[in-house]
Amino acid sequence: MRAPYTAAYLAGHRAGGAVRVSGGKGAAVREAVWGGCARRALDAQAARPDRGAWVRGCLDGVAGRPERPPAATVTRRTGNPALLRGFVAWARANGAAGPAGHTGALVTVRLTDTDYDIELATDHPAGARGRARELAAVFAVWWDGDHGRDGRAWHVLVLAADGTRLHTARL
Repeated sequence: MRAPYTAAYLAGHRAGGAVRVSGGKGAAVREAVWGGCARRALDAQAARPDRGAWVRGCLDGVAGRPERPPAATVTRRTGNPALLRGFVAWARANGAAGPAGHTGALVTVRLTDTDYDIELATDHPAGARGRARELAAVFAVWWDGDHGRDGRAWHVLVLAADGTRLHTARL
């Protein structure tokens, strides 16, 4: 049985290879520079166990590199309470305390050395998609691109109290 990160990598490699075949050499530049693999990983079922491994595989596949599955989980999740405090303080000062007040944690999800997503854990129930969209919109207004981090954040994901993804917005 393959490790989840290995299976995710290999699925990403196949997806990246398909992009290369259909998009030519320019596809590698588009996927790496414009975050195509990082964006597609959110919707790829095979990426769920380890989005970072899937992205790495996709980037290798689109570049035509041979398969080099990782030896361990690639995705790194790091809680960032200081960033959450900054967001909540800004939201209070700018009339958006309601949406931000339901956020219990902010997690940086590192996919590669330079690509990451932000996850906001809320106390919303699984059906609160409208409130999740509002929170994501407020967060996107506040976000300036990196907030002192190296790399690029591609998405903000708003999660329900049970961990279900309620909404995803590009940053």
